[in-house]
Amino acid sequence: MRHVLGYFLVLFTSAIMVLGSGMEAQAQEHVTKIKASDLVANGESFFELSNITSELTRLARADGFIGSNESFRQIAKAGYSISQILNLYKNCSPKPVYLVSDGAGIDLMSSSNVQSLGNTLKQYLEEMKKGGTKKLLWMTYPDPQGGQWATLKKNQDLWAEAVPPIINGCTDPKTLLVDLRPVWAGHYSQYTSDGIHCTNAGGTATAEAFWKAMKDSNFFDLPVFAQPLAIARTASSMLIGQFVGNGRVSVSLSLRQPSNVTLQITTISGRSVFTAERQLSIPGLQTVEFPLGAIAQGMYCCEVRAGQLTNQSTVLVP
Repeated sequence: MRHVLGYFLVLFTSAIMVLGSGMEAQAQEHVTKIKASDLVANGESFFELSNITSELTRLARADGFIGSNESFRQIAKAGYSISQILNLYKNCSPKPVYLVSDGAGIDLMSSSNVQSLGNTLKQYLEEMKKGGTKKLLWMTYPDPQGGQWATLKKNQDLWAEAVPPIINGCTDPKTLLVDLRPVWAGHYSQYTSDGIHCTNAGGTATAEAFWKAMKDSNFFDLPVFAQPLAIARTASSMLIGQFVGNGRVSVSLSLRQPSNVTLQITTISGRSVFTAERQLSIPGLQTVEFPLGAIAQGMYCCEVRAGQLTNQSTVLVP
């Protein structure tokens, strides 16, 4: 057992209600987790000729990490060598905080000199450090398909062995390596039509693999990596947000009329570990706090009730 320390966000998902006469919602403001412009995709045709970046944008919007009208940036250029990709990064302004990149696919079509390419990759990483990039997601190419890509396949296999020590050994920026070969395994006929580039299905599968890896590794260094939940509302009230930290649970909600607010926290198996109730004597937009006390670390279910409103979510105690 220990006190809940630090801050972490459980949800601040959809909106802040603008209250007028009759407590009717007139506008909403989306609360996001990161700036979309902070993430950039770089590379060659594997990115530029695919829907990977747009699919990453879709997934980030759906999970509430960026606004519904925001998009991630892409600077990738088809046909560019790894040294040219490095120059794309140098010329990028503002520099990305988070970078998704590949490199050397063009070089590997004719060269097996992975040592030289590895040196260029190290220069690329050094430029990221100079540019202030905090996180890099680097990908291992899926296997080329078809006899015409036999040389590329052989060279990519060498590159796939040479890259992990470089990427995993880098501490600034922090790195995340995603190998697309197991992601594409068994689906190559769906994911590529020419043997090396993504179909829309391939781009979606790739983006989903990237996004899962980002979420699983807390790529954006958020206080807590949790999926935002859909906002709860009834005709008489609306739950806006829920925050856990510093030994308390804070619940923000809008009520049309006074109501009792009940908070219950249970283990995943259903055992109750905390229950509290507060009487809110005035209507309107407000926040109520529940001192949480000591609770063992782990994942819990959290239920908030206010009149006819019921919202269930999952909270993580570090």
